[in-house]
Amino acid sequence: MKQLDMEFKSENGKTKHMRLNYAAQTLEETTVKTAMQTIADLKMFEVEACNPYALPIKAQYVERTVTPIFGGEDAEKADAAE
Repeated sequence: MKQLDMEFKSENGKTKHMRLNYAAQTLEETTVKTAMQTIADLKMFEVEACNPYALPIKAQYVERTVTPIFGGEDAEKADAAE
């Protein structure tokens, strides 16, 4: 599953990410830019008079690959059988 990762700069200069798991995989640049600017303008996440999503910086899709080394469900089932 790809995740939409939107990066913002907060009013105090820190980098803040907003990640969405169930975003459409075919979003266009203008759509995402507009949505990010709306989030910034609404200031709905403001904490102690600081908007953490003040300035849209970039957006990207992120896909995570997990490679297990040991453990997990199969190991738990084997331990329970012993």
